[in-house]
Amino acid sequence: ATTEIYTNLNTLSLHDALPISTPSPRAPASLSSAPPKAADSPLMFKFIKGLFVSEPEAPAPENLVLFTPNDGSWDTKQVRRLFDAGLGRLHVQVRKDWDRRHYEQFLRAVPETFWPRIVLGEEPELVEANKLGGFQMHPGERIPRRWPKHAPVSAKCHDYDELRSTDKDCGYVFLTPIFESVSKKDHRPRRTLREYEVILQRWKAEGGAPVHALGGITPKNAGQAREMGFDGIAFIGSVWKQPDPVHAFLALERAWYGKEARKLKRKY
Repeated sequence: ATTEIYTNLNTLSLHDALPISTPSPRAPASLSSAPPKAADSPLMFKFIKGLFVSEPEAPAPENLVLFTPNDGSWDTKQVRRLFDAGLGRLHVQVRKDWDRRHYEQFLRAVPETFWPRIVLGEEPELVEANKLGGFQMHPGERIPRRWPKHAPVSAKCHDYDELRSTDKDCGYVFLTPIFESVSKKDHRPRRTLREYEVILQRWKAEGGAPVHALGGITPKNAGQAREMGFDGIAFIGSVWKQPDPVHAFLALERAWYGKEARKLKRKY
């Protein structure tokens, strides 16, 4: 009989809820299978290759944030590749066709070592129970009582009034759209770049949370966003709409950090 998954999110984490297999008395003591014979060259090659699986890259700074599109134009395989290349923070946007079961399936498909880098836009119970990387609220909403410190709360804002409506304990916020959107047609900035600079200056003078630029961020304008005073950048279409999302993410990191970008173990 299989163990019922996620019976009580307040006391049971998703990891704890996975079914546990009891080894058969006939099972070998070693967890790995015996190496193939030398004559079986394809099997030998796969066995040797498995001994040299590369370690993930060191994580990039968390102020480089990737959002998933709010539709099905992304997949878990690409998410794993991005985490392996060092993506430091992933915001999983709300999808109308997803319920809790879909989020659970997504988490099971991602190595648990990457869970602290994942931020959800709904299902806060999953964030708490599985020690995920944070929760994204709407402007004006208040952080739940006794919210864990390991999961910073964020909010996506469109103007100064929405910035001021965020909970004072938000870990960071987004201001959007700064440039013309890559992924959404006719999604253009509501203000000039100079007006956004003034908003940032006023917000920081009031002791506001770090602000990340979102909307139309590309390698060509990432440096400009930094010069404007933003604390980080966030992106969607400039990664997911590219032939290789990993290359696109690394290009954005280099554009923001320049010579200070991470030293990578592998070539991409």
